[in-house]
Amino acid sequence: MAMNKKALHGVIALAGVSALALTACTGPSGGGSSSAPAAAGPIAYGTTDKVTSLDPAGSYDNGSFMVMNQIYSFLLNSKPGGAEPEPDLAESSSFTAPTEYTVKLKPNLKWANGHTLDSKDVKFSFDRQVAIADPAGPSSLLTNIESVTAPDANTVVFKLKLANDQTFAQILSSPAAPIVDDEVFPAGAVLPDEDIIKAKAFHGQYTIDSYKKNELVSFKAFPDYQGVLGKPANDEATIKYYASPTNLKLDIQQGNIDVAFRSLSATDVDDLKKDSKVKVVTGPGGEIRYITFNFDTMPFGTKAADADPAKATAVRQAIAHLVDREAIADQVYKGTYLPLYSNVPTVSSGQTSPSRMLTARTASPAWTRPRRCLPMPGSPRRWHSTCSTTRTTTADPRVTNTRWSRNNSRSPGSLPSTCSPPSGSRTARQAAPTSTPCSSSAGSPTSAMLTTT
Repeated sequence: MAMNKKALHGVIALAGVSALALTACTGPSGGGSSSAPAAAGPIAYGTTDKVTSLDPAGSYDNGSFMVMNQIYSFLLNSKPGGAEPEPDLAESSSFTAPTEYTVKLKPNLKWANGHTLDSKDVKFSFDRQVAIADPAGPSSLLTNIESVTAPDANTVVFKLKLANDQTFAQILSSPAAPIVDDEVFPAGAVLPDEDIIKAKAFHGQYTIDSYKKNELVSFKAFPDYQGVLGKPANDEATIKYYASPTNLKLDIQQGNIDVAFRSLSATDVDDLKKDSKVKVVTGPGGEIRYITFNFDTMPFGTKAADADPAKATAVRQAIAHLVDREAIADQVYKGTYLPLYSNVPTVSSGQTSPSRMLTARTASPAWTRPRRCLPMPGSPRRWHSTCSTTRTTTADPRVTNTRWSRNNSRSPGSLPSTCSPPSGSRTARQAAPTSTPCSSSAGSPTSAMLTTT
């Protein structure tokens, strides 16, 4: 099975950041072995997430991004199960100066409607994100871009405000970075879903065949996709939307869908693990749970009558020490989360275990107690406390052929493309509350997937 994961953004306190990850293949209508080169039949995916908009400038949520991951490409993307951005539409990419990032595109790219896909589309996509700056969109991820130029049809140059931005490759694979057709999308407004579909403005592993918003979406494989995700394992796929997790659970048990993800409760996941017809598959996750203090109104906060920065810091650190991450992860979330000690996931490039860093700096045994919530080094705003990262769950937000959904830094979603269902079985998986951007005493964050047999 293929697995895709992505990390998003981090925060303070109890648990941490959110990111998506999913992959699951199989289906009553599928068949063949996981190593079969030919694409399998349709795969049905179920979710309680909702779509806000199919226009990348108009949404920044898991439900929308899940669909976008199927129908759009990025300059860079991550392979299922990987974290490092690799060329997708790009042929190559690199820093050509401390504040200059240059991307060379693959030649002869086409949209599903026959329009040429080149550097003009790339420049247009980033420029319109910034220009529209929709409150519901992800334009805030692009604040380090000063300008985008297209010196020729296959070259794009990003001029950055701050030098040596080591997160920029991740930004190019984030929810702010799907490339759109400049002959279809308006420069200054969000395009309605119906207009996107009518114009066939697609260039991803799939195109949309039929669309009933937040009810049912049907996909067909796009034969001209040349990106890093590869050929889809399934020629067709559907996403069915549920108003209730109870109905989602019932349909995966009855075999009405192949994959279930987002969102089933920890209790539902635990229950499904006992069902002989359902298989729970675990993998990297992308959600974290956390507690945040209001720095103004917390005890000794900046606007309190007895404001005292040192005492406010002590309060946050005391709570960080008191919260038992392991107990919450095991007893409340039933193992679908792992303890979190950082808002940077272990699966992220360059991540270093906070407990190891703190031990090296302070040589204090208190920092290494696995059951304690530890304050992060540096600013009091960086202290942490609690659990995150799923270890097992029932339905991943991104069935991925390449990726049914993405996370954080990018975020959420792809359809199964690198995996085909085992003969005679159907798969469902869910990346239950998973954390990508956090580290845990058990190693790295995980999420789970269910498979029915």
